[in-house]
Amino acid sequence: MLQEMIKTRRFFHTIPEPAWLEFQTTVELINRLKDMGYAVEYGKSIHGGPRMGFPSEETINAHKDQMKIDAGFNISQILDGYTGAIVKLDTGQPGPTIGLRFDIDANDLLENNESGHRPVDEGFVSTNPKAMHACAHDGHMTIGLFVAKWLMENRKDLKGRYIIAFQPAEEGARGALSMVNTHHFDNIDYFLGMHLGINLPSGKIGVGSVGIFATSKIDVELNGRSAHAGVNPEDGKNALLAASSAILNLHTLPQISKGMSRLNVGVAQGGSGRNVVPGNASFKMEVRGEEDEIVEYLIKRTNEVVEGAAKQYGVDFKVQEVGSGQAIKVHDEEFYDEIDKLLKSKGYDTVRNNNFNASEDVTYFMNKVSEDGGKSIHLLIGSDLKAGHHNDKFDFNEEDMLIAYNIITTTIEYLQDK
Repeated sequence: MLQEMIKTRRFFHTIPEPAWLEFQTTVELINRLKDMGYAVEYGKSIHGGPRMGFPSEETINAHKDQMKIDAGFNISQILDGYTGAIVKLDTGQPGPTIGLRFDIDANDLLENNESGHRPVDEGFVSTNPKAMHACAHDGHMTIGLFVAKWLMENRKDLKGRYIIAFQPAEEGARGALSMVNTHHFDNIDYFLGMHLGINLPSGKIGVGSVGIFATSKIDVELNGRSAHAGVNPEDGKNALLAASSAILNLHTLPQISKGMSRLNVGVAQGGSGRNVVPGNASFKMEVRGEEDEIVEYLIKRTNEVVEGAAKQYGVDFKVQEVGSGQAIKVHDEEFYDEIDKLLKSKGYDTVRNNNFNASEDVTYFMNKVSEDGGKSIHLLIGSDLKAGHHNDKFDFNEEDMLIAYNIITTTIEYLQDK
């Protein structure tokens, strides 16, 4: 089985597609799931909106133009950005409803093309110069497909109902909310989320992740008035200075006693020439917090800081949230201990309360399940990495996909009898 998983992972590694542009990826997933016997749900039926951080029409059309997809079914809604897929399996036997989610999008990153990088040496490097699977989502999809296959093949021996989400747009925390805002994830009894790598080596399993930060991804635009910088600078309204003032002041904000917080402005642009008072400027930023309340506070203060800078320089402004993720609202320690005990009994080397120290919008699924009275858990599958996540030399130990598969199927077998 491992060699089949490796072959599948390497195929998906060659066709990475960023958030909301996972056209070929979605079609490939659907066809493989149909071949297993699933009635696959896709397109508008699996999205309730908002599709946060949605690409421009120009970006979507450019990606469409480079695609040559012979799907064998109508993919018009997929090509409009309704990407991802959902499959369900009802065994017909009394038992719990168990949900799983696997993310499918890639990073906006040019993959390293040098010898010594395994995808280069072994012929499965990205064929998309604008994207790369640098966060193991190619591995996550592979695990999800093989778990789906196992469920279908063993359905006569299983109990209850199963739902698997292949979620688009995890990068930037954009896709989960749109899927959760549907009827598909109501009344789930148990939910499993997972991630390969992060901060654990191969052989270690993190049970009950903590430190999954709430987050908000924010785009800011400032619009003033351009003018000749020598002849009549007084006629200009300098949007770049307003942006600079806002950025400097924003970085004084993360001092909050309620828990850990983060703020980063990662992109800033403005101006058109050295002799022109810049009439337009923009920047992209994010905030993170250990609790949702921290992020809400940072969003509020971001708006205030940007508004203050805009007033100072007499420019207009727009603040837009383009991605979001929640903190885990319910840490069910009793359930975590139960799964930890199960995995230890099967010989796994587990670590409790492993710190994730990043954001992951799988928390929308987890919190929805908790609100409905179910139980959820996030697992980290340790993996030796060639370079860190989101690095152009990222690669993981492919053998850990089989470990993840075995852990998930073992956990399902246990939970179905509860």
